[in-house]
Amino acid sequence: MGNNKNSEKSRRQFFSLFAGKDKSAKPEMVKMLTPDGKLVEVEKSVFEAATNRQKATKQDIYNWMKNPSKDSNS
Repeated sequence: MGNNKNSEKSRRQFFSLFAGKDKSAKPEMVKMLTPDGKLVEVEKSVFEAATNRQKATKQDIYNWMKNPSKDSNS
């Protein structure tokens, strides 16, 4: 029960199993095309977070645009 570096390392490895943080494990990737046609790999968690966002409505886009017709209606 001394301060042995091997036992300390094995303890950390043991607790990492419960934490779910395995440094050697690679995140799951998804292949996608960019608008200019390049193939890229994106982490699946980032992709899912981006697809779960609320989409802009037509009114949001209209309010965002710089449109001369908006100025005349005001």
